[in-house]
Amino acid sequence: MPTICARLLALLFCCTSGLAAAQSYENLYSKYRGSLYQVRLIEKASNSKAGLGSGFQISPDGLIATNYHVVAGTVNDPEKYRLEYLSTDGTLGALTLLDIDVVNDLALLRMDKPGAKHLGLAQKTPQKGETIFALGNPLDLGMTLIPGTYNGIAGGSFYDRIHFSGSINPGMSGGPAINSGGQVVGINVATAGNQLSFLVPVEKLARLAKHYGREGNELDLHTVTRQQLLKNQQDIIDRILGAKWQLLPLGDAMVVGEIVPPIHCWGNTQEDDESTIKRIDKGCTGKDVIFLSEDFNTGRVEYEFFWLQADDLNPARFYADYEQQMSSFAPGNDAGEEDVTNFNCRQLFTSQPRGENGDSDADPIIARTSYCVRRYKQFPDLFDVFYLSLSVDQKDRALVSHFTLSGFTQESAAAFSEKFTSEIQWH
Repeated sequence: MPTICARLLALLFCCTSGLAAAQSYENLYSKYRGSLYQVRLIEKASNSKAGLGSGFQISPDGLIATNYHVVAGTVNDPEKYRLEYLSTDGTLGALTLLDIDVVNDLALLRMDKPGAKHLGLAQKTPQKGETIFALGNPLDLGMTLIPGTYNGIAGGSFYDRIHFSGSINPGMSGGPAINSGGQVVGINVATAGNQLSFLVPVEKLARLAKHYGREGNELDLHTVTRQQLLKNQQDIIDRILGAKWQLLPLGDAMVVGEIVPPIHCWGNTQEDDESTIKRIDKGCTGKDVIFLSEDFNTGRVEYEFFWLQADDLNPARFYADYEQQMSSFAPGNDAGEEDVTNFNCRQLFTSQPRGENGDSDADPIIARTSYCVRRYKQFPDLFDVFYLSLSVDQKDRALVSHFTLSGFTQESAAAFSEKFTSEIQWH
């Protein structure tokens, strides 16, 4: 049993450590608060806030870093919106948007009057388990420092994000995450709640700042966005087509599984006593998308399969059920009529042999396929592609296959479609 003295010493050590940590946090905030700003999206007609986030100064001449989604309104509608900053001491000023990285959700701006302090960008990656500190203006309540844990790059995404165990709340988007030396290691970008948050690695910001410095001229942000989206979709399609596709059984068919780590598959079986139709679901999707505006995102890859099987069911009833399945699908990304054209669809009926090598003695599988595309109005060489196929056999078995590609070229979509359709097999 520990002595009373030992217990008191342990308690004293604990309290002293907690006090030291509190003082350390206070010193960090006090030392670096002068580099922090609220970034405001102002609606010109009302001269009122339409959105806000956080930002931080990264150079003596007044460069400000934040998230793209914080300033997207002025990119999409510069006649309606302008940008301004509010410092921690209450100073207001104008911001000019210089450059963007829509894939990594970053923006670079310039202040009309540079602040006295700025943050340096870290050259060294934190160790897993190291305490880092997210700063920002949560819920417009004032600048706040949130300690948390660096957990490395989160797995399962097409886009690099740091897994941060700490609470990032609305309004903190675009703020810095710093190490104990006050150097930026990441940029606040998103949260999943329950102390699960995500940061953009500082290397992405360093690359954006270098790119702007190298260009040195005013950029056409529409052209920049188009180039970044084109490169991103090509990177994704090259990664997918270069992977080995694993086929897994679903009912009496073989369908595509998780092609690459960023695509996650989930399954479910629906069967109850009141229905004579058994349905097995398999859905696979990349969890992240690229934000372009509040109602428009892109960069999604998803595919789904539904196996339907009926026992002792009238063929007409079975037909009605799978027709209902066919009508319930929709594109996996958000887009409005101001962003995309209407879908243009082509339908056809095909037959395919059974199994990997076919079987000349068995009846072929009949498939009804719809291939639909809609064009991006601002980026006419990019499309959303929606594919839906219904294969039916013996009037009591059916396989519904679907995929959505958002923001891909016709060439990339055609290459994916050819590979996807050639992999699906019936036993």
